[in-house]
Amino acid sequence: MNLQKMLTVGIAVISLVAVVLWVMITKGGDDSAAIDAMLWFGNILIFGAGAIAIVLSLKNIVSNPAKIKLAGIAIIALLAIVGISYGLSTGKEVLRDGTQMVSESGSKLVGTGLRVFYILIIIALGSMVAAGVKKALNK
Repeated sequence: MNLQKMLTVGIAVISLVAVVLWVMITKGGDDSAAIDAMLWFGNILIFGAGAIAIVLSLKNIVSNPAKIKLAGIAIIALLAIVGISYGLSTGKEVLRDGTQMVSESGSKLVGTGLRVFYILIIIALGSMVAAGVKKALNK
C-alpha cells in the first residue's frame, strides 16, 4: 500500500470519527461525554500532527549537516527574541472586584508572547518587502 492510499484511508477514518462525534453532540444536547470525546480526539490530532512535524523536521535536519548550523542559528535567534521580549515585558497583577484574575508572572508571560508575536510579524513583513524590492530591482 503506497503512502497516498494510506493517507487517504487515514483521512477517511479521521473524518468518519469526527462526523460520528459531531452527530453525538448535536443529538445528545448537553451530553458531556460526547463533547469530552470530541475534545480528546482534537487533542490527539493536534499532538499527533505536531509530533510528526517535529520528527520529520529533525530527520531532514540530521540528513543534511549544513542544515544543522542553520537550524542552530535560527533557534538561537528565536531564543534571543524571546529573551529580549521577556526583558521588555512588565508584569502587573490584574484584579477584578478584588479577586486576582491574572498574576504578575502570568501578565509578564502574556506580554512576552505578544512582543514575540509582534517582532516576528515585523521580521516576516520586512523579509517580504525586501524580497519584493530585490525582485523588482533585478528585472
